[in-house]
Formats: sequence, structure tokens, C-alpha cells
Amino acid sequence: MSERDIAIELQAVSKRYERRPPGLAASLRRLFRAREAGDDASGLWAVREATVGIRRGETVGVVGSNGAGKSTLLKLISGITAPTCGRIAVHGRVASLIELGAGFNPELNGRENIYLNGAVLGLTRKEVNERFERIVAFSGLSEFLDMPVKYYSSGMHTRLGFSIAIHVEADILLADEVLAVGDAAFQRQCVEKFQELKGSTTILFVSHDLVRIRQVCSRVLWIHGGRIRADGAPQEVVEAYVESVQQERERALRDQRPLGPTPGADRWGSGEIEILAVTTHDRDGLERRVFRTYEDLVVRIHYRVHGPFREPGFGVRLYSSDGTWVHGTNTFIKSAPVTIEPEAGVAELCYSRLPLLAGVYCVSVGVASANNWNAPYDSRERIQQFEVIPSVPDGGLVGLEHEWQAGSPAPCGGSGARSRECGWTRNMKA
Repeated sequence: MSERDIAIELQAVSKRYERRPPGLAASLRRLFRAREAGDDASGLWAVREATVGIRRGETVGVVGSNGAGKSTLLKLISGITAPTCGRIAVHGRVASLIELGAGFNPELNGRENIYLNGAVLGLTRKEVNERFERIVAFSGLSEFLDMPVKYYSSGMHTRLGFSIAIHVEADILLADEVLAVGDAAFQRQCVEKFQELKGSTTILFVSHDLVRIRQVCSRVLWIHGGRIRADGAPQEVVEAYVESVQQERERALRDQRPLGPTPGADRWGSGEIEILAVTTHDRDGLERRVFRTYEDLVVRIHYRVHGPFREPGFGVRLYSSDGTWVHGTNTFIKSAPVTIEPEAGVAELCYSRLPLLAGVYCVSVGVASANNWNAPYDSRERIQQFEVIPSVPDGGLVGLEHEWQAGSPAPCGGSGARSRECGWTRNMKA
């Protein structure tokens, strides 16, 4: 990577924030003693020893948990804050979409603030005049230009700030969660603008929208604890990040409380067979509480026998956190053979490619005789919970396998059942 190809370069960059104002003694010590990043426990190192080079025209996404140092990294590159140590080189004009509308005067109207904020971003009045109509059209706020900005909603305020900044026509664009601005139509407009700028503008942006990161970026940085933990292809880095989030959430749930029934859960039954516990596992048998959409989920029912029984069977119901019944099944309706161990044993239900979308779900289980759930041996409501973390962009409760087809002539004429057979059915058979 030659120097002429470099747009942004960081060498061993660290940023330290004070947890409390330094006293005179601490200030004097800094004058006479050089410190390496991390030596001072009184300070918070938001970015630690970041070394990275970004080529001209690259679109680089930055992912990481809240507080990982993503926004600080962008502020360092934009010059909003200075590094504690290390070197930053930025080649070209920078447009910062970090603190949108930071230069707005609430007493001025939208029109006046376009000129004011444009000047803050380095535009001359002539340059603002040339871009004015495009800025207004992009923002969709033409009806509100003569209204003082103090009466704008937060969404309007942010839209105007984004529209000004995106039209600076800079060599380098730094963006922090800008794809979450405004409604769905405006977000789509923002993504289209990013796609338009790809190749000609160096783009570095932070987002928690991992689907957008995959779509827009040619490269991804993963920041963890202020350090660049991974740097590479979007699919590989995002996958590693999601896996880490899943593991951290799993640990947090285990530390939060032991596995067990939800407080206030109902239970009833005659007791010949007792359900001791319910655990959730992956396909390899590892006990887990956090899954991703389309991963395998195994519900394991642990039971103990206390008395005589006849034609036993097990049932499982899944509910969303708001109580919506998502799915229910039992061994009777599936004609699944059931063998009960003499004293204690385990029954398992496997969901292959679990289609549930992001959310918290409850598991209710039961064991009964001859499909008579009015008088079960044991029935336990909400005995276990598990989480599904975001991994697909679909909305709702379940991710259904589907395929869009639009913009081409119908494969054959006619209407009704025959037309559907010629179009959809034939495509599915292909």
C-alpha cells in the first residue's frame, strides 16, 4: 500500500480520558515521566494502540459493542479530539457525520442554519449556494425551512444535519450511526447515497446494523475494549463479532441468575412423572441460552418417575416474551415413540434451523397420559427461557424462507390457479 493510496493512517494511536480532573501533582508527573497506554488506573483508555491504514475509495465499517471505542476512533480521525499518543495522518477534505447539526443555532431557521452549518463544515457561501437546492431536496424539509430549528423534532434536526454534511463533497466521509437517521424512506435514501459515493470517496462509518455493514462495506474493523480486534472481509469479521456477542450474552445470563423456572410460573399435575428441569442446547449438546436465527435448538426435559403411569408422552410450547404462542407440539400428535426410564431420564425435542427472529422466548413443557392434558402427570409453564440475537433483517416473530421476483413479465398468460402454477410453482421447481 503506497503513501499515495492512503487516505487515513493511524500508528499506535491511543486516547485516554480522565476519570477525574488531574491534580497538580499528577500533572507534574506527566511532564517528567512518559507513560505507556494503560499504566494509569485513574484514566479510561477509550482507544488503545490502534494501527490501521485505509485506502482511498475504500468503504470501511466499524463494529463493536457500546463503549468499545468506535465513536472515539472517528472523533480522533476527524480532529474533534486529539490523541493522547500516537500519530494520525488524514489526506484530503473530511466531512464528519458524527455530531450532526452540532453547529446549529436553535434561534435561526432551517435556511439560515444550512449556511451556518455549511460554514462550520468548511464550505464557502458560494459552495452552499451551489448545493442549497440539493440539500433541501435530500432532507425533505422544504416546508419547514423558515421555521426556527428549536421547533424541529429530533428526527428533523438530524435529517437536516445529515443532508448538509453529505453534500460537502469531501474526499473522506466519517459517519456514526447515520443509517439509523429518520424513517425507512430516508434511511433507504441514505444507503443509496452511500452506494453512489463508493469508490470515489473514502467512507468510514460506525453502525450496529450488521446487515447494512455487509451490504455497503468492502472491509470491516471490529473494535473491542478500545483495540482493533479484527480487520478484514465483512462476512468474516461480522461473523466473528456476532459469535463474540453471543458468547458474552451467554456468560451474562449465567452470571445473572441460575438456570431455572421463571418467577411466578404455574405448575400442576398428579405427580407420577415429575419434570425436574428443562435445559436448552445446541446440536452438539452444549448447554446454551443464546441462539441465532436458523441455528439448531434442542429442548431437553429432565424427569423423574414416582409412580405407575400409562401411555406417557411429552409436550412443548414456545411463547414470545409478550405471551404470544409461537409453537406447540407433543409426542402424541407426532406419533413419536416414548420410552420412560425406570427412575429418571431425559426427553429431547430438536428444532432444526430454528426460524425465530430476535427476542426472548419462554418454554413450557408437560408430560401426560394418552394425550390427556386436562389431567397431566406434570405441567410446568415458563420453566425456561432462551434468547435469539439479531442475525437476519426480517421483521416479525419468524424468518420464513422466501424469494422475491419482480420487474419481469409474467411467465405465461391467464389468471387464477393456472397463472400461479405457471409462475410461482414453476420457479420453485426450478
